[in-house]
Amino acid sequence: MPVVLLDPSRPDMVPAGAVGLMSGTIAVTEEVHPNLLWQLPDYVLVGDGAQYHDVLLSSDRRHPAVRTRIDAGERVIQGEPVRGSIILYAVELMDRLRRTGPWEQRQTHDSLRRYLVEEVYELLDAIDHGSREELKSELGDLLLQVLFHSRIAADAVDGFDIDDVAQSFVDKVSYRTPGVLNGEHADLERQINEWEAAKAAEREAQRGSVLDGIVTTQPALALTQKIFERLAGTDFPIAAVSPSLYQVGVPFRQHATVSVEDEQRRRAITLMDQVRAAETAARADGVWLTDENNWRKYLGMDYDKSAFDDDADTGEIPIITDDEWVVDGDDAADDETDYEEVAVDSDPIGSDEASKVTGVRVKRDVPGMVVVEKWSAEGE
Repeated sequence: MPVVLLDPSRPDMVPAGAVGLMSGTIAVTEEVHPNLLWQLPDYVLVGDGAQYHDVLLSSDRRHPAVRTRIDAGERVIQGEPVRGSIILYAVELMDRLRRTGPWEQRQTHDSLRRYLVEEVYELLDAIDHGSREELKSELGDLLLQVLFHSRIAADAVDGFDIDDVAQSFVDKVSYRTPGVLNGEHADLERQINEWEAAKAAEREAQRGSVLDGIVTTQPALALTQKIFERLAGTDFPIAAVSPSLYQVGVPFRQHATVSVEDEQRRRAITLMDQVRAAETAARADGVWLTDENNWRKYLGMDYDKSAFDDDADTGEIPIITDDEWVVDGDDAADDETDYEEVAVDSDPIGSDEASKVTGVRVKRDVPGMVVVEKWSAEGE
């Protein structure tokens, strides 16, 4: 007398090995889906003499009638479990809570913000110090946030649901890792290059900024690192980046007068604004900033003017030394009258307060973030 176990995530599908047994009167447990019951020739619920029927159909392995038969050694027929199928139940559970839960009904994307942040930090703590069970629990809490926000979005007239979120994941990963997914290669460096190239192509297709998609509310150091990663991929000149951005100092004093976090974020956002201003100016000329010389021109820095001559435009930027940079509209690059002695602020991006560093020569019409050509980030 076999026990046929259904997949709870697909309650109206009978395992292939049990199809031939679905004749006569079938014993079923209470949770069997009505869609399947309607397809049976005859059935009876356990407790109504069902224990005397040859086949027991259930989706609950823990049901007393199922456990009794399995313990008695009866044959079990079940389909191959589908990994991830329990997520379907989680989606259904979240839907019920949103429709009937008084607290869940009142929540919005904004009201859940603090919970989302808390769950991320608790997950990070579990990764560092937690047990296997704690890590599993925190991942579940984060999944709750994904399900909750997706369900809230589904309530909007032009909203989306969890399937759209999952499809977004599938589309993005499939597009950015084609070589690995189709079995073409398993090379780490190539995979990273493919991912970054795909992201760059997406931004270029949208004709957006190289900084698009960077979240400015993330921690200031993480924000700075993300900005640097983006700019480095476009040959952005390191000379245009204030040392105060990649050399952060925290004062050791009893009463700090400023927040290092806030100051770092301010400097990072100022750099972002200046990058976008350069991009806007370049696009007005039909230029896409992908090399250092173009960046220099639209940032107001010294650049190789000959690369922009019509007759010399080969698409390649010549290799030149620092001494060979020329200034647009100025044939006398070494004219001392074009420079002024300034005190370099500890934050050359935006502050007017004096610094201990003096005597740096700065071109008068160069933006505030460009202080000296020979800063170096080597070793940083």
